Amino acid sequence: MAKPLIFVVDDEPESGGLLAYYLGKAGYEVAQFSNGPDCLKALKRNPGIVCLDLQMPEMDGLEVLKRIKAQNSKLGVIMVTSNNAVDAAVQALKLGAADYIIKPADREKFLATVEDTLDQTRVVGEIRNLEKDMESAFAYKNIVGESPAIKSVFTQIEQVKESNVNVYINGESGTGKELVARAIHFSGADENRPFIDINCSALAESLLETEMFGHEKGAFTGATGTHRGKLELSDGGTLFLDEIADMSLKLQVKLLRFLEEKSFERVGGTKKIQVNVRVVSATNKDLQKEVEKGNFREDLYYRLVVFTIHVPPLRERKNDIPLLCSYLLNKFKDELNKEVTRISPDAMSILNSYRWPGNVRQLQNVILQSMLMSQTDTIEVENLPQEIRKTRDEAAPPVQEVSASPQAEEASATGSVSEPNGGSGLISLDEGEKQTLLSALKMTNWNISEASNLLGISRTTFYRKLKKHGLSQTRG
Repeated sequence: MAKPLIFVVDDEPESGGLLAYYLGKAGYEVAQFSNGPDCLKALKRNPGIVCLDLQMPEMDGLEVLKRIKAQNSKLGVIMVTSNNAVDAAVQALKLGAADYIIKPADREKFLATVEDTLDQTRVVGEIRNLEKDMESAFAYKNIVGESPAIKSVFTQIEQVKESNVNVYINGESGTGKELVARAIHFSGADENRPFIDINCSALAESLLETEMFGHEKGAFTGATGTHRGKLELSDGGTLFLDEIADMSLKLQVKLLRFLEEKSFERVGGTKKIQVNVRVVSATNKDLQKEVEKGNFREDLYYRLVVFTIHVPPLRERKNDIPLLCSYLLNKFKDELNKEVTRISPDAMSILNSYRWPGNVRQLQNVILQSMLMSQTDTIEVENLPQEIRKTRDEAAPPVQEVSASPQAEEASATGSVSEPNGGSGLISLDEGEKQTLLSALKMTNWNISEASNLLGISRTTFYRKLKKHGLSQTRG
């Protein structure tokens, strides 16, 4: 594997040439520059790192470093200095330099520093790629579901993602309200800004107050230093308040004051702290009824509930269960190191008929447990938890076997599809077959060969079934 390009910037030909010689002998591609401006113009060549002299007449190394970091903050820079300029090298480290060496450079130490800086740059790049993957995973376009119900959620996210209005998300426990909150943030204009979440039911009132607003040193016993709260940390981004209905009336007053003034004080402090934060809140309770009961302030309700998104329960989106199962099979097979890639028709029928009081979170736990119990590549009825198997006698007729798919692996498990047959929870054999055909087509981007292979039937049989259900001309 070819070694990366390295820039050497030094106005002294002898010292710069020596570094270039060391690098060339070690197999690196090298570009030499006698001044900072020429180096800056050449950054489009994407060097692996820059070896930069501190003391240069036209533009000193610190100024060049600042401009390099302004163009590419992740580019590693090694400062080259003399013994009498170590203080400036330390200043360069504070400005983002990766390391420094002292002239005349020792060959072994210099090459080791280069290797360390390259490794550090690679790690930073990998972390950023992982962050981007995580952000992408929360984009609403990856949420599983084709029903009018989930498409309505998509539309609402689209409407609100670029604004700074407060959003209220309601829905039962386990429906994926936090994922919708993250989708709003990560698909919007503020995706590169902080997303901070707090569960208002998980902490006692005093702990929740300091967690949200922070505290000053000495504010209470044990407060040995200043603590920045999550409201402060989310400045410029999104603060997600989950289970907002469980917040005490005392804290509701303090939150209301912040929403009105856009400023707050840390616990034990007097200084006003100004932040610009979009608040997204959620609860599985009926917040309007909590207002009527006197458990939630009406004035705060109207501050928070500016734009409402409802996340439907899983029993109202039964058609998504095969897609969600396929996604979960892919998700857990690597985590569990088990090649469980299918769900039998009988087991799938039971999953389809169950009412899912715990929604998507419960389905996730059931698939995980069933995969652990399975000794083959298929989840059978006997692998399902007892409470799920109880529905066997009331289950719908068997549906087509569900398999894990690469396409589903890229999706987020919070789909939504409306329930057929008036909400009975049952689907007919014909309807189940039709749903499975559509699911296979969508999983394979409408590739007939891949879809038929996925279901284990011939192309001819697949075409015949498409015609039978009036799907032969359907697309998207």
